[in-house]
This record gives sequence, C-alpha cells and structure tokens, in this order.
Amino acid sequence: MMNQPIYLDYAATTPVHPEVLSAMLPYFTEVFGNAGSSAHLYGWRAAEAVEQSRTILATYFQVKPSEVIFTSGATESINLAIRGFLHGKPKGHLITSVLEHKAVLEVFHALALEGWSVSYLLEVADLEKTIRTDTVLVSLMLVNNELGTILDSELVLRLCEERGICFHSDATQAIGKLSLTKLPHLLSFSGHKIYGPKGIGALIARVPLQPILYGGGQERGLRPGTLPVPLIVGLSKAIEMIPVWLSKASFYQNAKDRLIAFLPLINSPLNSVPAILNFTLKGADWEKMFQILNGLAFSNGSACNAKTELPSHVLKAIGHSDEDALASGRFSLGYFTTEEEIDRICELLSTNLPKLV
Repeated sequence: MMNQPIYLDYAATTPVHPEVLSAMLPYFTEVFGNAGSSAHLYGWRAAEAVEQSRTILATYFQVKPSEVIFTSGATESINLAIRGFLHGKPKGHLITSVLEHKAVLEVFHALALEGWSVSYLLEVADLEKTIRTDTVLVSLMLVNNELGTILDSELVLRLCEERGICFHSDATQAIGKLSLTKLPHLLSFSGHKIYGPKGIGALIARVPLQPILYGGGQERGLRPGTLPVPLIVGLSKAIEMIPVWLSKASFYQNAKDRLIAFLPLINSPLNSVPAILNFTLKGADWEKMFQILNGLAFSNGSACNAKTELPSHVLKAIGHSDEDALASGRFSLGYFTTEEEIDRICELLSTNLPKLV
C-alpha cells in the first residue's frame, strides 16, 4: 500500500467518526422505514429517530424542535434561509460580504439580478454605516472557510435587532470549532465538516420562512422530500459529540504556533480559529508548491474552487495579486490530526520550503 499524504484539508471535509457511523448503521438495514409512513411500525420507528435527532439539535442550539429543519447540507440551508425569508417581501436592501462562500455569494448575485439592492462588505466595522432604512437582511459567515476569521456575531446581531433586520449566518466552519452563544435568526451548516456524513445539514430558523421547493410537505412544508433517516441520525450524533471536537482547541493552537514558524506570510489573522491556517509563499509557482509538498494533502482555498485554477476571491479581496493568491495554501487541522503528524509536517516544510521561496 502506498504511503498516503498527511491530511490537512479538514475544512473541505472530515471523515465520519466511528461512533457516528455506528449510530447510523441500523437505519440502513434494520430501521429502514420511511419516516412518512404513518400506518405501521417501520415508519413509526423511523419517524421517532428523526424527532429524537431533531430534539438533540434543538437542545444543543437552545431552540425549539420546530425551529430545526433538516436539509441536504449548508448550500440548501443557505438558499432556504435567504430566499425563504425574502419570499413575498418588497424588494429592498441586502448586506453580505465579499469574503463569503460561493453558496452565499451566488444567491446574492441572483437576487441582485431580480431587483434587490445588495451591498458587499469587506470589514464588519462598516456594517452600521452600510445599513439603510430599507435593509431587510444581513448575511455574514461566523468563521471564514479560507482564513478562519471569526465574526463578531454578537455585534452584528445587536445592530440587526435594534433595526428589525434579519441576521443569517453560514456557520459551516464554526460548528465544532467555537462554542456558540447568541444565535443569529437563521443559521446554516453541514454535517460533513463535523465528522458526520455528507448529504445532510440543517437550518436553525427562528423567524418565519416560505418554502422554495414543493413536494410532500415534509419538514413542515419547508423542505419536501423523503427524510434520509440514517444521515439525520449521523448528524445528531455528530452534534452530540461537539464537546469532543472542541476538546482539541489547545492542540490546534499549539500546532499553529509551530507551523507558522516555517510559513513566511500568514493570512489567517489573530482573531481566527487555529484549526485553519492560510499562508502565501510569495513568488512561488503554485503547481510546483503542490508538487514539492506532495506529502501533504492541503488546498489553496475553498473546495468549491479546487478545479478552476482561478485565484481565491477571498485572498483577492484582502489585497493579494492573482500570482500571490495562487501561491497560497490552506492547512486545516482536525480531530484525527496527531502530534506525530505535526512533527512530520514541520520536517517536510523545513526541508522543502527553501526550494520554493
């Protein structure tokens, strides 16, 4: 068996934790009923598993179970949150950031074409002066997926609530990395970033929404389609294990402190989660960078850009040239990262970086 590179792309996806997988398995073969089948035991048991999972999420986020909506992942949650809230409202003003994930930016691009006015922030400090009398919704991510920057979400929530504005946040990179306190009105996230399965996510909705899809009326009519019971159970188990994920915080900080000694330009600021470390090797050829560091499985930005060979819009927004943005990398650590792997990474960087810079 070939030696595999050290995995440093946990911000793109995480492996399913064995305890999560174990919780899911019975719902593929034993409790296999459709949660919508209300006339027999198989359906009742499936529906019970869904509602138990919903209660687990509601307890963690300190919301009502009816405010938890299961989706296929963060992208669907984001679309349902933003479009579901705006549906039927007079076209007014919306605020987001140039640093958002494409799952958010593409929604706003479409809304702008439909007649909504959209403002794009670079700094959250500019939010208050950007708000207008017709501002309806603000969408800002809790943790940036490329830089790891942490949003001052309590400030944003206060500014929005003082003015009757809805605050939505993409929390995909925050869940399992931060302890959440006051929630925004709408919160979107995926399961596969927290050692759960792909294909499942949730939307925490503390404000009324309208559906954007139509079908059999599942999820209170807001997200129609047969409920994927095994995935929902896996998501709830991953949420239950958040204290385990958070227990690695000091390890991530120590690892980051060691790694930055080898990396010449760090893009991740001080107010960022230590599990995400973005760096630029100025003057380096990006293809050569990945060849030289082929013992490491890392990315040069969001996974949604991985096949485009285009510079990161996030790094461009913070002032990088195309060349420097392409010569950048993102190391993202996770629960299964070990001290021995950090030792090996430091050794690889020490040996190979002089060949690049």
